[in-house]
Amino acid sequence: MIEPNQTAYILKVTRADDAELSGQLIMFYAAITTSEDEALAVVRRAVKADAEIEPTGVRLSQQTASALDLEAGMARAL
Repeated sequence: MIEPNQTAYILKVTRADDAELSGQLIMFYAAITTSEDEALAVVRRAVKADAEIEPTGVRLSQQTASALDLEAGMARAL
């Protein structure tokens, strides 16, 4: 459940992967936090150290976040 001061942020994660034709694996993660900086920190803890994480400027609605069973302070790949 999202509290009034929390938002579900979507972040883009890119890392090198030889199995991919482009040489890069791109994933999107969602994290419910009180700020985008906090969301970056949550996702950083969830992915490999060599991954590049960048904000997308996109947020999920509360209804979508609930449908995905997102939990505050946890990152989830989309």
